[in-house]
Amino acid sequence: MLVRVWKALLLLLFVGGGVIAGVVFGLIPAGVLPLAKHQPSAPAPVVEAARQPLPIPVTVTSAVPRSVERRVRTVGTLNGFEEIDISPLVDGNVRRVVCDVGDVVAPGDVLLEIDDTDFQLTVREHARALELELSRLGLEKIPDASFTPASLPSVQRARLVERNAAAILERNKGLADRSVITRDDYEKAELNLETARLDTQQRVIDAEQTLAAVRHREAVLEIADKRLSDTKICAPAITVRTPPGAEGAATMTYTVAERFVSEGEIVRAAPPMKLFRLVVDSVLKLRAAVPERYEAQVKRGQEVNLAVESLPRRRIVGRVSRVNPTVDTANRTFEVEVWVPNEERLLKAGSFATASILVGADADAVTVPEEGIVRYAGVTKIFTVVDATAHAVAVELGTRLEIPGEDGVARRWVEVSGAVSPGTLVVTTGHSQLSDGAAVRVRQASGGESAAAAEEAP
Repeated sequence: MLVRVWKALLLLLFVGGGVIAGVVFGLIPAGVLPLAKHQPSAPAPVVEAARQPLPIPVTVTSAVPRSVERRVRTVGTLNGFEEIDISPLVDGNVRRVVCDVGDVVAPGDVLLEIDDTDFQLTVREHARALELELSRLGLEKIPDASFTPASLPSVQRARLVERNAAAILERNKGLADRSVITRDDYEKAELNLETARLDTQQRVIDAEQTLAAVRHREAVLEIADKRLSDTKICAPAITVRTPPGAEGAATMTYTVAERFVSEGEIVRAAPPMKLFRLVVDSVLKLRAAVPERYEAQVKRGQEVNLAVESLPRRRIVGRVSRVNPTVDTANRTFEVEVWVPNEERLLKAGSFATASILVGADADAVTVPEEGIVRYAGVTKIFTVVDATAHAVAVELGTRLEIPGEDGVARRWVEVSGAVSPGTLVVTTGHSQLSDGAAVRVRQASGGESAAAAEEAP
């Protein structure tokens, strides 16, 4: 305790001695010391002015109204407008492969030929069988639908015999009444007439059976002709519905995507064996999933901009062709299908693509430079300058735009919604030191404007 007291006394003596020495030698004016009570204290306003913070230098840019497109962005895979696996309809040996991978074929073009020797012989066999049936009817060609057996010679002969028997019976009836002929002769004439009638009916039945056999042989021959034609594997006709705005759909063609057989190979119709895979790639389809919050905005016919890695500088435009009416409960999305023209075949089926669907536009959206956006504690805001004072304004961000500057360098602007109007001065640099109500000094407006011009901007 005594040690502490002695230390305090020594400190007072040292400080006091220094002050006295300073006064004696003129280093410290005597009026400064508190002992000089006749001297007034320093003016208070000067001290207060010294404590005022200096204005914070900032750079500002005016908020600009711009035309902004409302787009829904998604990703998906490009598929062929139609993808078809070609299989044979008949068994046989592959005689010639006409098309290969990458070839463009139109509907009806021959892709592959199967050896048709056996099929030609079968056609000839059935043709001869048909000729045989026609000869039984006394015809040289297949009759049309209006043909009836009554016109056949065999039926006409039977009817003549029937009429003759009826005439003989009529004469014998008069003779029998006069007792010229016996009852036995009259009954024999009746029997001959009944036999002639039955013979006519049988002739008609036989003619109808032969005519049915002709029709059957005709059908068998048509089947043989069909199997003969099936030895040529052709690209099928394209009969698909096209989305709104599809033009030139009648000229759609296929591209051979895969070939699975070679010449000399045996192909089977059952079980079906794949020969080719054809893709309609003059028109492609993009299938993509869109979040369900956009289901009221996405509609058929809307324009879609696409981008693929293989064509980074090419503008690709399609249109929404179908919108799935249900939402997938697993990921809360719904599927859209986009029709993409590909006449030059620069796009490939199976490629990954990003898409933005145009769902609307705003001609006077307020935009500010992206560097003016401040994010802190989950709040997005900007600082505006009014009367050399900074004001924090909470905003919500919208579409981002790439705007080329005068120097050719693109500058990113962001659409904002909130208490911001076109022409409002927005702080772009220096906002890290700002708070709401802070005094600011506009250093220089963005884009080379003077500070005075920036302050006078509306």
